[in-house]
Amino acid sequence: MALMDTAALPRIEILSTGTEILQGLYPDTNAQWMSGQLLALGFPVTYHAAVGDVREDLARQLRVSVARADLILMSGGLGPTEDDVNRYAVADVYEVDLVEDAEAVERMRRMFAGRKRPFREANRVQAMAPRTARVLYNNWGTAPGFLLEGGPGRATLVALPGPPRELQPMFELWVRPFLLERWRPAEILRTHTLHTIHLPESEINARIVDLFGADPRVNVALLASEGKVDIRLTARGPSEDAIREIFAGVRRRIEERLDPADIYGADEETLEAVVGGLLREQRLTLAIAESCTSGLLLARVTNVAGASAYLLEGFVTYANEAKSARLGVPPELLERHGAVSAETAQAMAEGVRRVAGADLGLSVTGIAGPTGGTPEKPVGLVYIGLAREAGSTVIERRFLGNRNENRLYSVYAALDLLRRDLLRRGRPA
Repeated sequence: MALMDTAALPRIEILSTGTEILQGLYPDTNAQWMSGQLLALGFPVTYHAAVGDVREDLARQLRVSVARADLILMSGGLGPTEDDVNRYAVADVYEVDLVEDAEAVERMRRMFAGRKRPFREANRVQAMAPRTARVLYNNWGTAPGFLLEGGPGRATLVALPGPPRELQPMFELWVRPFLLERWRPAEILRTHTLHTIHLPESEINARIVDLFGADPRVNVALLASEGKVDIRLTARGPSEDAIREIFAGVRRRIEERLDPADIYGADEETLEAVVGGLLREQRLTLAIAESCTSGLLLARVTNVAGASAYLLEGFVTYANEAKSARLGVPPELLERHGAVSAETAQAMAEGVRRVAGADLGLSVTGIAGPTGGTPEKPVGLVYIGLAREAGSTVIERRFLGNRNENRLYSVYAALDLLRRDLLRRGRPA
């Protein structure tokens, strides 16, 4: 479903360079980041391509993109080494000489001097840019970028260095103003993401299927990952206020179809931040005991700045002996029911709450895999316990991922159990 008249917008292609991307050694995060920035400005990207550090291959792809696009954003390949071939491929395709930019050389000299490192003549190649290009100076690294104007049947090209810590601020400084000056869209696009947990993607789809395509101004999409499902709304409108109104209307319709507790947050909100906010609001303290997640749950909780206001301490009790020594889990209980059991999860939660003197105790024990499972207790079986003064709760989950996935799913399930309990506590009787 088109969200705007794309015929009135520039056709933008992103060309990422680097053999390491093709080898699968590094994800193409630059293309992902720039696409998101461009969409927020109202410029949807039409094509992504990745090419290795081979001059002929890059020139071949450039000739295709130059002929069909209005703007090409190219990342990487502007360094001083032999495999940094982007400037040469651009010069080949655009049939223009490379010349040294004196200001870029001087900036490099100052940067090396500031780091108390010698300036090597080999670095001068980074100051080479197409003769007719506008040099985009780099305040965060040594390699400048450049902007080469196109013409009829020939795309304008922006070349940026590959390191994200350089590319991102250079995009903000040079590319964003250029885009808005050259092609200011009549409408803006924004995204709004609702984060859900507990319901599978198929169930959410069945409940909101009538909203797909119901409003031509809004695209509704489901994105499943890491045991959660996001409902992503993309809307167009003449102003920020208009788009906020659109999002509010669609969100109300979604919330009518889902249990409100299944939506834990929106946009940049994380599950651990939401849980932390509830603990802070209710002035409750927390202690954590982990086995199969081996510290991942504690790390996730402490991702939130200021977590010390509610988190007292945590234990990784991997061995049965540790469960008994640190948390007071009776050895006979472990012998009778096993480390992976509802009884042990409850005893761990109650034990850590008692030892820490916390209002709430949260525990996780399970079989992450790939070994250790039995027909009675398969890989992916997890028990999560929550202890409070009024009593304890234990839930059982069976995950089907690999070792790391099962551990991550367990963390989310534990945080969600705690969140739902806190929501019930916060509701008036």
